[in-house]
Amino acid sequence: MNRGGGCGPVKADGADGPVISPHGVGQPPESAALHDKAGRACVEAGQLREALRHFQRANALDPDSAEALNGIAVVLYELGQVDDAVQLYKQILEIHPGDRLARINLGKIYAKRGRIVDALEQAEIVSHSSGDPDFPCSAVGQLLARCGAREAALVCFRTHLERHPEDEEGVALWMAALGGRPLPERASSRHLDRLYGARASGWDEKAKLELGYFGAELVATMLARLSSGPTKLDIVDLGCGTGMVGSLVAHKARHLIGVDLSAPMLERARAKQIYDHLEHGDLIEFMRQRPASCDAITCAATLIHFGDLRPPFEAAAVSLREQGLLVFTLFPNENENDVGVELDGFMQGGCFKHGRGYVRRLAQECGFMVEAIESGIHEYRKQDAVTGLVVGLRRMS
Repeated sequence: MNRGGGCGPVKADGADGPVISPHGVGQPPESAALHDKAGRACVEAGQLREALRHFQRANALDPDSAEALNGIAVVLYELGQVDDAVQLYKQILEIHPGDRLARINLGKIYAKRGRIVDALEQAEIVSHSSGDPDFPCSAVGQLLARCGAREAALVCFRTHLERHPEDEEGVALWMAALGGRPLPERASSRHLDRLYGARASGWDEKAKLELGYFGAELVATMLARLSSGPTKLDIVDLGCGTGMVGSLVAHKARHLIGVDLSAPMLERARAKQIYDHLEHGDLIEFMRQRPASCDAITCAATLIHFGDLRPPFEAAAVSLREQGLLVFTLFPNENENDVGVELDGFMQGGCFKHGRGYVRRLAQECGFMVEAIESGIHEYRKQDAVTGLVVGLRRMS
């Protein structure tokens, strides 16, 4: 997996936030299309103010551009100016009544505000073009799901997966939340690669200043507490992302390895020069292929992307030496003995929620002693504190 900061808010990716349309490339300098493309890239990276600047410039160059107006509305929504976003979506639809993305985004706001009839009206209008090959099945499915139209949403999601089996938008999680298919073992690699690849640029600054991300500190503090003493450790930082955990535990490391699926995240980590080695690949395979090779495994905001924790627990038990530590964060499930997904911003970021009882039982079955499972503020999402679990496990003989 990959990380700089938790699940965090998912922006304008066809999931939790509004949808931004694709656009062509290769446009000349100072064109509306070029600024629209730059604005969309900034939204994906979470650089909202910069995105707004690009969209406004695109609008100035082409006042009738639906892409620019949609982009401005998306940013207004993400900045909390929801009423302004609603008015702009209505303005777009007066100019471009066939704009499906504006209707979907407006419908999502209506659904979130409990105006289900109005939201379904937008979905119905969009569905008139359902026969088009470029019909946005995933986005319409998400809107219908938020309106409680389960069966219609599942039809859209099934169609989307038939066309896009790599599941870049995390549709399998939506279907599982609706009871339309079993819970997947983990979020799709393509989904996570898309999310974190876009977030890599400037992610450290955003995670600290905008998200208020504390997952790395939770893991580092727990590791320090459970491994007190002068002895240096061989540490593997799974889902190392940009190196936020690595920078906090490097002083305890005799040898520090970072592993991540996201190449852009690893490039950011490499620039910090805190790891002895960085590995681009799957964390499960990495651990399985290196038996009894490390004293501690850190894993901040990475196992949140696994529904079934048995594979990473078993792999960690192989890779750790006796008495070795596995320290990681999760998001808590109200059902203590269960794991699941919900129709909220966690799921849209490819995140699962795990109960404490589930973690304890599985850890013991995989040969670990539970040293601690504690609650703490994992991050902030639009000024709201998000509680996480920080877990410390010790490998037994």
